[in-house]
Amino acid sequence: MKNFLTIGEFARLRGVNVNSLLYYEKLGILLPAYVDPHSKYRYYAPEQLSTLDIILLCINLDIPLKQLQQYQKEGCYWQAKMLEDGKRIAEDKIRKMKTDLKKIEYVLKCRDDQETYSSCCGIYKREIPPRYFIVEQYIGNLDNMPQFGRISTGLFDYAESRGLSTILPTGFMFIFDASAMRQYLFYEILPPTVEDEKIMKIPGGVYTCLQLEFRPDVNYDQFLPQRFGAAEKRIAIVSNLIRDRLHIDSRYNEIQVIDGYTLPDGGN
Repeated sequence: MKNFLTIGEFARLRGVNVNSLLYYEKLGILLPAYVDPHSKYRYYAPEQLSTLDIILLCINLDIPLKQLQQYQKEGCYWQAKMLEDGKRIAEDKIRKMKTDLKKIEYVLKCRDDQETYSSCCGIYKREIPPRYFIVEQYIGNLDNMPQFGRISTGLFDYAESRGLSTILPTGFMFIFDASAMRQYLFYEILPPTVEDEKIMKIPGGVYTCLQLEFRPDVNYDQFLPQRFGAAEKRIAIVSNLIRDRLHIDSRYNEIQVIDGYTLPDGGN
């Protein structure tokens, strides 16, 4: 059998377990080239390494091995078909990993920014770049947890269905215009590649900020003019602060206020 490899030799060429080869044989996706009828020793041809490579590729791409059986049933061009599908799956994984990397980088920057201003007491100024929020109008008291849960879950699910990448932080937004106030629940998202009626682009600029313990029973229609002065046009964002530890008894937020701006209704 000098032109064949033993099952152990064949396994070592790709660093797999012999039991794995037996399992692939059981599935019918990689049969030995020859089985000795007396000793039952299994032998493989070097050319079968290409099939083993495809099996390992399926595992890396999370393609069920039983699905590989369907490819093999398609005839002599099954490898090309499987590799084409594998290419699309790999490209999708790369896109998702790039998005996850952007999320990580963004959250790390948020943490760094918060650390810079963590020792601030009272009113302070900070430069904040333009941001994108996906929003849902929130009518009623902020301490209505059933409503908060329903709107928050619906908004998150909507973002997922539209391929919008939600990131921290999240919170409430208040828009003042002509003595009226609208309030929204928001998720911040990465810059979108599609237009959507629920997306608001929030202007960048110098925001007037204040850190304080979050109180859902606060009437922001009155609180904001008291602490930040009156303004005909104003965007106020109550953004949760990212903490290493959860403090159930105290939830601190940063209120970010910029005057002279209003936004459209966001289609809500």
